[in-house]
Amino acid sequence: MQMAGPPAQGSLAFAARGGVIFSTGLIRGRVSVRGPLSRDALTLGIGLRFGPASRLWLNPVADGDVGVFLPGEACDALFGEESLYFAASLSEEALQKEAASEDLVLDRRSISHTGLCSRPIAHQTLAALRDAVVRVHRDPSADDDRVGRAILRTVIDHWGRFPIESPGRNDPVGLGLIVHRAREYIHANLDAPISLDAIALAAETSRRTLARAFFQVLGDTPAGYIRRLRLHRIRRDLVRNGVAGRTIHETAAASGIREAGRMAGRYRELFGEYPHETVNERSKRQRHGAAV
Repeated sequence: MQMAGPPAQGSLAFAARGGVIFSTGLIRGRVSVRGPLSRDALTLGIGLRFGPASRLWLNPVADGDVGVFLPGEACDALFGEESLYFAASLSEEALQKEAASEDLVLDRRSISHTGLCSRPIAHQTLAALRDAVVRVHRDPSADDDRVGRAILRTVIDHWGRFPIESPGRNDPVGLGLIVHRAREYIHANLDAPISLDAIALAAETSRRTLARAFFQVLGDTPAGYIRRLRLHRIRRDLVRNGVAGRTIHETAAASGIREAGRMAGRYRELFGEYPHETVNERSKRQRHGAAV
């Protein structure tokens, strides 16, 4: 989800070789990513560069932090401007094979929970990895598989030496915990009117502290976050289903937005097009697919 600020831009690159899926993103803007990275594979990720105010599980992160995500478990990342990440998804069997190729044996306990390694990767090593991934984004013909394998070996070696601490850093604390409680309430009640008093009560805090927490953690207001979340849900529904027998106004109302005129302007401001243009583009793609 695009957060408050200028429209997000950037680039993504993917490769799949030998049972490993590599991915990397260069993000120009502020973007929130929530949800499982893979349903059936382990994912190892490294923040090659975290932009200002970046967070993982609503806690601050440092360049070089390495995260391990079990199959089906959620990532909750907030990327700041100019963030750069790398991730590799693979089965446990493939992971052990990769580790063995580096003469490493991963303790079964080390792959039993999601979290961050106890220390980030050293600056000198990190700089070399970052330069290699930046070249992939600049040149689509670069050998991203070779780069991916080299980074994966480095990450596995680092993970083996600095395993995830227990209980780890994936439980939000301080103002992050307030935002976490507030977001859980907002997501559960997004299709209904939501008052600031109700959010503050769910977050176990005052309205004033709630506003401060949202500004410091998300760079937004509670109302702005709710509006942006609803607009993203509307776009998701329009892209997946079109209007599906409903008007765009009815689709918006189902996501909790009932001011159709103002909604269209805010939708265009966020996504660069009006809702009806999203629907028309989806219909055009469907017709093209049917023709093919």
